[in-house]
Amino acid sequence: MIKQFFMDSFESTAISDFLWAAATSEIALSALSLLIAVAAVVGYLPIVSTLLGGYAKAAKLVFIVALAALVFLLGFRAADRRAEAAELRQKIAAKDGVIANKNFDLHLALEAAETASKQREEAAQRAKEAQDEIDDYKQRLKARPNAGCLLTPDDFPDRVSNDGKR
Repeated sequence: MIKQFFMDSFESTAISDFLWAAATSEIALSALSLLIAVAAVVGYLPIVSTLLGGYAKAAKLVFIVALAALVFLLGFRAADRRAEAAELRQKIAAKDGVIANKNFDLHLALEAAETASKQREEAAQRAKEAQDEIDDYKQRLKARPNAGCLLTPDDFPDRVSNDGKR
């Protein structure tokens, strides 16, 4: 809410971010803590408050206001850090989702490559078997005595249909 006020008050978000970072910085919070300590000593310590009598009431007021400001700034600083952590968790979850999708795609690609390799090996085996059958058939044709009739009906196990074109 306060950060939004700073962002709405200034045109540039760089300025509002700078002012918010300056207000919640370690140095600013330490200086505010030092002011609280001094105001507490002046306002509530009887020896010092009698010496600085006129400043005691003002010191008590400064102590209360500075303490409220410190609690306020620490609370919003913690809230900003929680919001930033939640945003980072969301980004990490989104990136984890992308990584999971990429891993799934990689797994699918590896499976496809393995399947293709198996199919390639099976095709090579079928081609080798077909070549062996062709070589065997070639040897049987060479072994026939009559060179005029190289083919016999048993050369066609599925039988060639007679479509009347011969």
